[in-house]
Amino acid sequence: MIEKLDKLNSFAIRFVIDGFIAGAAFYLAFLARYDGQIPRFEHRQLVLGWGPVIVGSLLTQIVFRLHKHKWRYVGVVDILQVVKAYAAFSFVLLCLRLLLPSTATYDLYRLPIGVIAMQFMISLLGVVGARCLRRFVHQRANTEENGGAARRILLVGAGVHGITVANEMVLSRGVKVVGFVDDDPRKIGSVIAGVPVLGPLSSLNKMVDKYDVDEVLVCIPPTSQQNLNIQLPKEASVRTRIIPSLTEILSAENSWLSFSGNRSDAKPQAARPVSLIDAYRPSSIRGKTILITGGAGFIGSSLAERLVDNNQVILLDLEFRKKPAEFTRLLSHPNVRLVQGNLLDGLCSHCQGDARKEWFDLRSLCQEADMVVHTAALVGVNRVCNAGRETLETNYVGTSRLLQAIEASKKLQRLIYFSTSEVFGVNSFRVDENSPPSVGPIAEARWSYAIAKLAGEHLVKAYFRETEMPITIVRPFNIFGPRRTGEHALLRFILNALTEEPIQVHGDGSQIRSWCYIDDFCSALLLMLERPEAVGEDFNIGNPSNTLTIYELARKVVDTCGTDVPIDFIEHPFPDISIRVPSLAKAHSLLGYKPRYHLDAALSLTVEWYREHLEFFAKYSSLPIVPSRPARVPLIASRQREQPA
Repeated sequence: MIEKLDKLNSFAIRFVIDGFIAGAAFYLAFLARYDGQIPRFEHRQLVLGWGPVIVGSLLTQIVFRLHKHKWRYVGVVDILQVVKAYAAFSFVLLCLRLLLPSTATYDLYRLPIGVIAMQFMISLLGVVGARCLRRFVHQRANTEENGGAARRILLVGAGVHGITVANEMVLSRGVKVVGFVDDDPRKIGSVIAGVPVLGPLSSLNKMVDKYDVDEVLVCIPPTSQQNLNIQLPKEASVRTRIIPSLTEILSAENSWLSFSGNRSDAKPQAARPVSLIDAYRPSSIRGKTILITGGAGFIGSSLAERLVDNNQVILLDLEFRKKPAEFTRLLSHPNVRLVQGNLLDGLCSHCQGDARKEWFDLRSLCQEADMVVHTAALVGVNRVCNAGRETLETNYVGTSRLLQAIEASKKLQRLIYFSTSEVFGVNSFRVDENSPPSVGPIAEARWSYAIAKLAGEHLVKAYFRETEMPITIVRPFNIFGPRRTGEHALLRFILNALTEEPIQVHGDGSQIRSWCYIDDFCSALLLMLERPEAVGEDFNIGNPSNTLTIYELARKVVDTCGTDVPIDFIEHPFPDISIRVPSLAKAHSLLGYKPRYHLDAALSLTVEWYREHLEFFAKYSSLPIVPSRPARVPLIASRQREQPA
């Protein structure tokens, strides 16, 4: 039912409805002005002005970008934009009335002021009413499809942040906001953003029982949190989460300059100031031999492209065909050697194109390398949950064998070990490198990935302390960009949007993520390879400026792709992470790293690449994205990058 209703969101149907409303409002305005008996002259005005008024009304919508607002998501901001647009159009009609001379020639085009005023009010009521009705029908359909069994949410705090969360949750399928609790006596008993304020904070436990609440969301600023002394629900069945405001999330950037990075086994010292401009100059690495494990993958091949022109690059991977590296110039580049094999095997087969195959000892291969970047791992939540043993063996045992092979090297200048942001657990908000790791119980298979990576961190650090191996640890936070294949949330969103299939969001979509573009991430990796300050250190790398909920990301993908697909909410079969946002204080202080790609520009570049390669994913990808109909013409996507600050 929802898919049928969502077809009403097409531009053509929406324009027809708005055009009909404009024409009907114009006719009704004349009827109201002349008490149902339109004089002959004014009737000629009605007939001549009908078409121009409809066309002018629709052109005004385009100028004010009303056609880009999805009716099923209409809110207060959208309604205010409608008021501005129709007020502007009425102002134009009024100016024509006042500026045209009162002659027989122009009197037909000088609409009565009463008609203009009534046309504005009637058309505004009609347009706003149509949008609100569409939203009501959409929410009603969502409730019916979920069998009325919506998850019941209680919000703590009816301030600006609480209202923002309430407005977002109202649009989420399978979620019902039962009310607020707030200590402001003026708010208690009132209705804010369509949600009642049930009582003070002291009544929280009572309200949880009374309204059969499934989850409590705390939506108050950190300064107020510190002064609160409230008793949160003790029942294990009721989950309580603190939802940070967007301002609070983005304030992570403001704390960068206050950090002074230290090695764990060295005396604390002030970080050397680094110019941010230097961070984005071409890499100074020249004439090196660089081994990249997992080199055919998304990050490995992207980094290799930044290094290959001035260095010899060895790419080690299980397979090179139908992988991200195949979309690059690496497979035929004269400075690249392709080594196809498994770290768990000790030996690996070497292939340069299809011409020859030889056998190389992994230890001998590592002796050639001046630098090693260890990106190889088994990844993907579904795959990890279904293959826990393989995950642990590949990610930890593979790392152990690589370290043993590297240990005897006399020329190694740097080893970068890839860990994961998941070592910080389900609530990793503004986590820095000193934040304690937190992983879930062993009963949950998804945590086998984080456990293996965390154990790898300890192993790599032990080699640094005991053998002085020049290591650096990096924890990526949601890296995205062109050429990524395999299991990835943003990849699924884009492919489904481009093929006009419903986008599936796990849970209620309130999970918060920060998204880092691949070029920014590779710039951080180059700094880790170049700078001596990186030796022995660990870095959280992402982009906290690009932070939003998964539901907001899905909507942004739909708008960027220029299609009009529904967003479905489904249950996640595995534990999910509520929030994942890094602190870049240490990377900024020691490396001079600061990301420069804004999410909108980076997402446009990514969507454009997937649009061009949609046939490949439909043919080879394991994702269920076979198009059922051709993709529509995209919105104009900008290639402009954000400039370095």
